[in-house]
Amino acid sequence: MKHNRMKDELENIAQQSIPGDTNLWPKISAKIERNSSTMFSRFRPLTAALMAVLVLLLLSGVAYAIGRTLGYIPGVGMVDNSAGVRMLAKPVTETRKGVTLTISSVMVYEDRVEMIYDVSGIAPENDAARSNDSTAAPTDFCGGVEMGEPPSEEGNARLELPDGTILERDRTNKYSQNVFAMKPVYVAAVPTDVTSMTFLLDCIPFARRGAMPENWSVPINLISVPVGTVVGVPVIEVESQPEEPVNELVELPIETVAAVVPPKVTMTLTKIVPLDTMTVFYFRMDVEDKDPSLISVMPLKVSVIDSAGQKIHLIGNFTWQPFEHQVGSEFEFTSQSKPASGPLTLIVENATAYFMPLYVDPPQATADEMSFHFDAGENPQYGQTWELNQEIKVADYAIRFTSVRAANFEDIRTPEFIDGSQGYEFGYDFSVETDAPIKIQVQMDITSEAFNCGLTNSNSYAPESSSFHYIQLCQGGYPAGNVRVTLREVSVLVENTWQEVWNP
Repeated sequence: MKHNRMKDELENIAQQSIPGDTNLWPKISAKIERNSSTMFSRFRPLTAALMAVLVLLLLSGVAYAIGRTLGYIPGVGMVDNSAGVRMLAKPVTETRKGVTLTISSVMVYEDRVEMIYDVSGIAPENDAARSNDSTAAPTDFCGGVEMGEPPSEEGNARLELPDGTILERDRTNKYSQNVFAMKPVYVAAVPTDVTSMTFLLDCIPFARRGAMPENWSVPINLISVPVGTVVGVPVIEVESQPEEPVNELVELPIETVAAVVPPKVTMTLTKIVPLDTMTVFYFRMDVEDKDPSLISVMPLKVSVIDSAGQKIHLIGNFTWQPFEHQVGSEFEFTSQSKPASGPLTLIVENATAYFMPLYVDPPQATADEMSFHFDAGENPQYGQTWELNQEIKVADYAIRFTSVRAANFEDIRTPEFIDGSQGYEFGYDFSVETDAPIKIQVQMDITSEAFNCGLTNSNSYAPESSSFHYIQLCQGGYPAGNVRVTLREVSVLVENTWQEVWNP
């Protein structure tokens, strides 16, 4: 899928799935975007130490080149120095009025600049993620907008080159770290003779305007790293064949096996980075004879068993976004403690396969092919039921919609709805059936020109049944007459265990 179209579709999905008058920016965006640098903060002392060692080696004329160009910096990730990079000479810190801004990493590649910075010293009342008034007054905070308004460019850090050229943050979906306010990427070919630049920030993302220091201008010095020099910790590239899944798939009757088996997924360990206190693992999940409507296969539980028999849980260093992890791409996971020396067994337990025929490139279905209609009449009433008998096939999976019932907010109310219905009071409860024993989830939308529909129940895999319910609610009343419903996503639970042994 092309990035612009994917971005538009994701925004449309978000608008359809989240109540239109619920302002999620202050509490969610601030917490995710700014505080997402927490993972980096955990690694910052090691990152600074690695950079300092590298600087000393470079200044002393010593280079660590092993014939491979992949290195790893905690919080930054893998660094490919096959074409030469420039990097921050040392972390830069500036403090103003008790607020400290730290630029921890700048990596200048041939075609882009990747940066990481963070800020400390912001009082809770001036932080949109912690203040009590950010929901009611979002524009009081840097980057905040009222619901329905376009995104603000406030708080987007810029880089100024010595000749006055200004680099603006990349706004596409090409680089997944761009979801984080303080991990910006700049797509530009910076001239090779540039060894300094200036960090410019009009206001701290999600900080109260006027209460925190603004208009930051921080000089940055760069050093060049010779081509082939490993930056950070050397990455061990694993050359091995993936093992067969530990658990075999359920044997099904011949006449039904083609329609109900989950995708045949493989797992391959590709890279390992041993650090002082943890180990980083990279692996791929691929699918044999994959259906063209398959977007991604995401691992659900990952662990490693070391030579001492310890089973250590691994944490994924990525955002859970299938579009950003298409089939066959690498996942990065980090152990919560340092495994014992010796052989390591990587274990992946279960995965989710995401099918989105409308959003792959090229699309595998039209909107009409992924939609159905039912006649709700002129005055639908709560509890009224209509037979559907509709079926949509996605890949090899038949999704059958057997009936629909007029529902309301009380049908989905849970303690998690702390703000109530937000006006989403009326909608429809769809009865869905699939072929047992495959466990499936769906995401679908009621489309109506007269009503705004979006709030849904939490859709989970039915543990022992091939049938489940999907509810979507609307504002202002029940959509009446000829109601159109579109199926936009099918996710399939792949119940297997994959493992691979690495011998150092």
